[in-house]
Amino acid sequence: MKSHVDQKLIDKIFDAQDENGLWKVLSDTDKYYPDYLHYVPNFKASLWTLILLADVEIDRNEPRVKKALEAVKDQFYDHKYGIYTLREDHFPIPCLNGNIIYIDSYFNKTPDNRSMQALAFFHKYQRFDDGKYEEPKNQFCANTSCYGKHSCYWGIVKLLKGISFIPQAYRTKEILELKDKCVNFVLKHQVCYSSHYPDKIMIDKMDHLTFPNMYKSDFLEILWVLKRENIKSDELTKAIRLLKTKQLDNGAWPLERKIHNMVASIGETNGPNPYVTKRAEEVLNYYLSSN
Repeated sequence: MKSHVDQKLIDKIFDAQDENGLWKVLSDTDKYYPDYLHYVPNFKASLWTLILLADVEIDRNEPRVKKALEAVKDQFYDHKYGIYTLREDHFPIPCLNGNIIYIDSYFNKTPDNRSMQALAFFHKYQRFDDGKYEEPKNQFCANTSCYGKHSCYWGIVKLLKGISFIPQAYRTKEILELKDKCVNFVLKHQVCYSSHYPDKIMIDKMDHLTFPNMYKSDFLEILWVLKRENIKSDELTKAIRLLKTKQLDNGAWPLERKIHNMVASIGETNGPNPYVTKRAEEVLNYYLSSN
């Protein structure tokens, strides 16, 4: 298969970078400034553009991302709690932390100590509730978007994605325990199915092949992360079967849902997509060849 990395796409992204190495920076008169600096506009600011670049798998040593990555970490880091935050909004946010840990670990040979501290926080406080509060509420359960009766699935998935890019040598006992809890929660839901109604897709459109994967995922990204962690289980069978049904006659996989980002989109919907196809092939080659 032809290389999935489109140099014209990469050039277009970096052509949109400003003189400070950032993308779509809010002015100090914007209503979202300063708390949402590098977060808004959605999917186009520096945080999202770094996720896009990591998802398309550009060179991990790309020097042009360095200033933006440091600006994102500096902007969102909360020294009091040792996590990345949007100040008071949805505090604490596991998907935000998972995403920043992901790009931090992708573009650096060693994770920032701030990312390690964030993982220690979520080892202590992340919840894994499945329709009811499994354990007594803690002080963060007022944030029902992330910590309602069913813990936000995207937060757990993004923490797992971030961990999957932490080098093995840096995985503490706490990180390994958090990873195992995330994996078990995903397996409990057979990747994308309701644990209470097993034939039902648990979240609307998560069965639609999507790229890039910003704060939400699709079932393929989850399978891809599980593959990265060498997770094998009968609980993956239904999701793998679903992925096989999505394959087109020409052997590729389509983009089924667009995310409008810095470059508008990554291909047209329902046609063959190199980024989706690469992930699908990696997943199926791993799981089908190992059976």
